[in-house]
Order: sequence, then structure tokens, then C-alpha cells
Amino acid sequence: MNAKSSQHSGREIVMTHGVLSENPEVLFYGKGWRVVRAVLQEAMLRLWNDDAFGLAGNVAFRALLALFPFLIFTSAMTAFIGDRAMADHLVDFLIAIIPSPLIEPLVSEVEKVMTVPRGGVLSIGILLTIWFAVGGVDGVRVGLNRAYGLHETRSVVVLYGLQIAMVILASLALVIVGYLLVLAPRAGSWMHALIPGFDPASVTVRLIRFPASATIFVVALFAAHVLLPARRTRFSNIWPGVVFTAVAWTFLATAFAFYVGSFGTYASYYAGMAGIIAALYFMYLAALLLIFGGELNRALRIRRLARALAN
Repeated sequence: MNAKSSQHSGREIVMTHGVLSENPEVLFYGKGWRVVRAVLQEAMLRLWNDDAFGLAGNVAFRALLALFPFLIFTSAMTAFIGDRAMADHLVDFLIAIIPSPLIEPLVSEVEKVMTVPRGGVLSIGILLTIWFAVGGVDGVRVGLNRAYGLHETRSVVVLYGLQIAMVILASLALVIVGYLLVLAPRAGSWMHALIPGFDPASVTVRLIRFPASATIFVVALFAAHVLLPARRTRFSNIWPGVVFTAVAWTFLATAFAFYVGSFGTYASYYAGMAGIIAALYFMYLAALLLIFGGELNRALRIRRLARALAN
């Protein structure tokens, strides 16, 4: 009897080790909506405990610094590989998928950046983009490592190589989108040749904008959760946080755009910097949601392990 009691006590210690919730029984054995509440509560406690709010600020700041160099670099790559019209289509695409109240104050500056001729813009753009963007990617890496409870074991060279590769691959993905934007009207003509009753005018840039941006977004989220943490994680342990982040970001973009357009008072506090500050706030919340996705996966993994140990 004592041996069985000792074994049960030891199992409870193993299961509750590292759990931040005061009443972990619901997280371990609960059912229905109580489980959802317990998982979200554990994830929120971990978000605070892992200093994710500070990391999200770092990611947002570095992302904002990298925004204009990234546009220069991506457009220069697109114009170098294709033509200037393709680059202009790509800029329109990037502006269109961002909530309009956030991007409208920046549109004029973006257009200035994109239309002023520069010598060696490709090399300068890539250096600036990598310099600023790598810091933001590294903040996401640290946040996801903390969320998954991992200690970094990779060398500095490997980490920088991985982060630089992710920045360049993101630009190449947008270059591919540039090609799709150019091919969209031609695809309508091809479909009309195959199906005479098909209206070629129905295939427009607007038609492929959402699926293209959604695909890039989801792939980028999975890449972040798979490549950035110090240890590979099973797909089953990743997808809940990715799906939550994707859905939450959609709601965040809609709600934040509505707030800025209807109730935002940034101009009265920040004058000409209102657009920059609004974009920074949005990036901060988006980065926080990205890290929260990892915390959510960790809370769900704790529940799975606890139930496995209980059997």
C-alpha cells in the first residue's frame, strides 16, 4: 500500500513539475470548456513567466526597421528577375494585404522608397534587410525556445545562417508571388482557350491575393515553429498553435483596423508619427500572438503527457 502511495505521489510530482496553474487537475483531467479555459490560462501564465512581452517589443521594433529595406530588396529582386511592372504589382500586393488604416499613412513613404532610382540597391537592400530582420527572427527564436521549454545548443554560426536563410527565402517567396500577379491575367486567357464559356476577366490579381497571402502566412508560421526552436517538434504538437495564431492574427488585423479607423487617437498624441506608431503597436501584438502560439502548444503538450502518465 505504501509503495503504491509513494508511486502515485511521485507521479503527481512529475506531472505538476513546471506547471504554473494553481489547480492543474483541470488542465490534466478536465473535459469540455473547462479544458479550454485551463489550457489558455496555463499558456497566459507562461507568456508572462517567459518575458514574452519584452521579446515581442524587440521583434516589433526590428520588424519595423526592416520594413522599408525589405520592400526595396524584394522589389529590386523582382525587377531584376522580371520587369519593373512586376515590382509595382508586388508592392500593390503587399500594401493591399495589410489593414488599410495601418498602411495608408505609410503609402506615400513606400512609394518614395520604391520609385527613387538607386545604384547598387540590391546589395544595400539585402544588407539592411538582413541586419534588421535577423534581430526580429532571433527574438521569435528565443520566444519559441522559452515557450517550448528548450535550451539552445546550436552554434552562433548555425543560428545566423538559419535566420539569414529565412529572411532571403521570405523575399524569394514574394518574388514568386510577383510572377503569379503577372501571370494572373494570362491564366484567364489560357482558361478561356480551354473552356470557351470561361470569362478571362474573372481571373484578376484580387482573385489570387488572398490565397497567395494566406499560403505564405501559414507556411511562414510552420517554418518558424519547425526551424527556429532548438529541437524539432512533431506536427501534432505544432499545428494547434499555428492554427490559433493564424485565426487570431486575422481577427487582430480586422479589429485593429476598425479601432484605428474609428476610435484611434494616435494623431493627437504622436502627430506625424501616428502611422508609424500604429504599425508598431500592431506588429507588437502580432509578435505576442506568435509567441503565444508556442505557449499554447506547450500547455497542450503538458496535458497530453499528464494523461499519458496517468494511464
